[in-house]
Amino acid sequence: MLLRCEYHVDSDLRFLSNLDMMHLMERALRRAHIPYALSEGFNPHLKMSLGTVLPVGLWGQKEYFDLELRIPMDPEIFKNNLNEHLPPTMGLNRVAIIDSHSPALMKVINSAAYCFVIDAPADRLEELSQRLLKASELIVRSRGKKKDQNKDLRAGIFKIEVNQNQEFVIMELWVSTGEPVNVRYDELIELLEHNGIAPGSLKDVYRSGNYIYHDAAFNTPLEKVK
Repeated sequence: MLLRCEYHVDSDLRFLSNLDMMHLMERALRRAHIPYALSEGFNPHLKMSLGTVLPVGLWGQKEYFDLELRIPMDPEIFKNNLNEHLPPTMGLNRVAIIDSHSPALMKVINSAAYCFVIDAPADRLEELSQRLLKASELIVRSRGKKKDQNKDLRAGIFKIEVNQNQEFVIMELWVSTGEPVNVRYDELIELLEHNGIAPGSLKDVYRSGNYIYHDAAFNTPLEKVK
């Protein structure tokens, strides 16, 4: 039986590495007595695969993992049992049974939304978002494999929204995480700084979701398998 799980990680856990997250999940699964499957061989490991890795320093609202179970289990019972053994700043949002032959999360997730909490007037950020979307190119230094080479982010920025949130404004950017260009959150920070957003005015950064982008629509990995 294969489960696909959507979970959140609050800001208190933003400095956990991917390996730390795997260990945390495994300990919680053991404590919750979840009948998870193990691989064969001399060093059996959890049959669990995370979606796109949450960068260290960021927290996330809609992250995903797939988990194989030895025996069937009701998704709602699974969710409730595991949430009882996870830290209070982390938990499952939704769980669904998926086909065992479903493509891996890493293969289907091709987009993400990053939120930048900024101390700046909303109308200024609205103007900035329109200017970015109308630009023919948006050049920053690459932070990926081709480090410090020029990289054009424009083709990988699909949508931008600006929303007021109490004393600050949230600028949310939906971007590509694969083709046509892999857009990283730290490259977006550099882009904002190049366009007049002072580092001190950026109060927080988090990932609000991971998506399957197709035909101009953003679907979550849970919605797409239904």
